[in-house]
Amino acid sequence: MTSLLNFSVAGIACAIPNDYTLFVVQMIALINTGMQDETVSGTANIEGRILPVYSLRRLFGFGDRQPRTSDILIIAQAGHDTVALWADQILDVTDDPSYGDPCDGYDPAGLSISTDDVVIIRDLPVFIEWTDPDAVRALLPPPKMEVIEEVEAPAQVQAILQKRANHMARPVKAKKKVMPVEVLKFRLANKEYALSMDHIREVILTGEITPVPGTPQYITGICAIRGEIISLVDLREFFKIRGKGLTDLNRVIVITNGKITFGILADVITGMGMIPKEMLAPVRPGQTPIAEKYLLGAVEDIVVLNAAELLADPALVINDTRT
Repeated sequence: MTSLLNFSVAGIACAIPNDYTLFVVQMIALINTGMQDETVSGTANIEGRILPVYSLRRLFGFGDRQPRTSDILIIAQAGHDTVALWADQILDVTDDPSYGDPCDGYDPAGLSISTDDVVIIRDLPVFIEWTDPDAVRALLPPPKMEVIEEVEAPAQVQAILQKRANHMARPVKAKKKVMPVEVLKFRLANKEYALSMDHIREVILTGEITPVPGTPQYITGICAIRGEIISLVDLREFFKIRGKGLTDLNRVIVITNGKITFGILADVITGMGMIPKEMLAPVRPGQTPIAEKYLLGAVEDIVVLNAAELLADPALVINDTRT
């Protein structure tokens, strides 16, 4: 089953197979801008490695704009090369998408457009080497999302991006061979949390939810995902977190250990990333009302949840969700 990382470029919904994706970072200050390759906006120092930054706006024929603090870099493997793809924002992670047929019978190298107008980078090495931006621009579907022109003070933006770049440029110490944890970051009641990708099956939009009589208030109900019935858990209710309620924009993070599967409601998906295990620190007092047994630790303001403990808790599972 193919897993896709979904993101947006100029309001257009896009996706790339996670087989190419290594991790995602927030936008940083670029170096060596003005390179001869018209699709490369500059380079980025990522943990001591200088990577070319390919502007997806340029590859799609839009041209660059000034970097924003909300932009992201997708660090990906393109054949033997590691590259950074500059995109506007992360949307979510999905499995087994419907690819559909290319638009108008034309399929630019490495690229296709699904029947629901998602631009899919099928073959990254071919796409960044051979794509004709003008040809791609001509066949792109209309934007699916509103493009909000953020007003940011240039000096403040540059200071933030440079601070991030300085932090990201620190090389990983070779003597430490602890593997980093790949996580999905999301927001609950205006606080950022993360879950290990090892336990995440997919992320979907909240669909029709069927209430189940007699279940605790934190069990929002059940829903069907490709014929499978799963229960939905509102962690705000379970952990008594005060804040924003369920809206039409909520996402469902489907977690599983191979035996137990259920969905966790999230306000918004904020991205993917890699967290070195040695960076995990104890959660500060008052940082979250979630009990310690459900926590792996925290990295600055991001609280990392223990998905294995959530899945092992019988209180979070409806014993029989079959219809």
